[in-house]
Amino acid sequence: MTSLSAAQLDQAKLDPASVFRAPEDVLSANLPDDDKKTILLRWEADAEALMRATEEGMPPDDNRRGPGELLRAVQAALGSLGA
Repeated sequence: MTSLSAAQLDQAKLDPASVFRAPEDVLSANLPDDDKKTILLRWEADAEALMRATEEGMPPDDNRRGPGELLRAVQAALGSLGA
């Protein structure tokens, strides 16, 4: 399990991808479920914004996952939390 410092937790709540490699990693972090949900909801909003940008012709910066695949992974992680 991953433990985060207070600064890392704050950063994860603002930019989850800067702290976690994948939404699934949030689930294994040593955090309360409320913090995990907050982080995943932020990641979901970021993925939705990336999808809109991609649909408007702007390529994503990250080639690890397409925006649709990332959004599905975030939603699956949220589902695992019962969100």
